[in-house]
Amino acid sequence: MKIALLGGTGDIGAGLALRLALLGYEVIIGSRKIEKATSKCEEYIKTLENVKRGCTLAGKSNEDAAREADVSILTIPWEHAFSTAESLKESLEGKIVVSPIVPMEKKGGCFQYCPPEAGSAAEEIARILPNSRIVSAFQTVPAAKFCNLDAEFEWDIPVCSDDDEAKKVVMDIINRIDGLRALDAGLLSVSRMVESITPLLVNIMIRNKIKHLSVRFC
Repeated sequence: MKIALLGGTGDIGAGLALRLALLGYEVIIGSRKIEKATSKCEEYIKTLENVKRGCTLAGKSNEDAAREADVSILTIPWEHAFSTAESLKESLEGKIVVSPIVPMEKKGGCFQYCPPEAGSAAEEIARILPNSRIVSAFQTVPAAKFCNLDAEFEWDIPVCSDDDEAKKVVMDIINRIDGLRALDAGLLSVSRMVESITPLLVNIMIRNKIKHLSVRFC
């Protein structure tokens, strides 16, 4: 299976690239600038050489990455996610598209959830990409810890979608990653609740000087 990380040059993109490549997926790092995608790809390959040889990674433009992949994950800052999705509408048609996007802003000393008119980032992506299969996941993953291959964790990943088959594909991918457990959270509209957890976690981390908080249901 080919998995594209669109805008996959930040921490969440790095974590997914490294861990998915180790599992044998063909990972494509996408970026607006192909030079940046290629550079990051080389960096990830060098990191993986210390763990496992023969991993498959490639750096390409977002458009080429989206066109070639079976599953695309929007690992893009939320401010640019919607415009990027719009620009890739044709390349993502019929494909599974995963949204870990969380719109939030700092107001009054705290981070606040600021969803778009559609109700959540995932629903806005679905509005922009009506012919794609949208799945919501990974919003509660602490990116910096996730990209550290020596880190150990036990995190639950709520997964939302109106497409049960696409949801299963994404849940199967998540469950193959050590330390992650995918949980079916329901329809795509439930993403509103899931996305709002992230600013809560950020506020708790900042105010209590705690790092790398996530969620675990027990």
